[in-house]
Amino acid sequence: MSTVRGIPFEAAGTVRTLAFTTAAMVRYQRAAGETLIAGVLAVERDGFDAERVGRLVNAGLGGKLTEEEVFALIDAVGYTEAIRLIGRAFKEAFPVPEPKAAPDEASAPEAEPAGNGAGRSETIPTP
Repeated sequence: MSTVRGIPFEAAGTVRTLAFTTAAMVRYQRAAGETLIAGVLAVERDGFDAERVGRLVNAGLGGKLTEEEVFALIDAVGYTEAIRLIGRAFKEAFPVPEPKAAPDEASAPEAEPAGNGAGRSETIPTP
């Protein structure tokens, strides 16, 4: 059984999953002449590049749709939403691990929160 880390979405009454698998990354690189990471970063940086967005969506959907089907799908969800889905699928494919605490930090007790009102005020009221 294969577990694909992707983002499900609905377009034109069909639920699909946008996933940047290894196959999707290779498929995109062959079609675009750039890595998938470079393509996603370029969309993030430059914004409007419909051809690149179409290639990214096509690769993330398995590469089996025609160009017209991919464009119709992007039109159905909206261009801005398509870019958002690409970003979410990218984050799903390349998760950032939670930082691990250093061994000495893990056993240290937590400090009392500052300004919790438990102590006496050092301020002298003015008459």
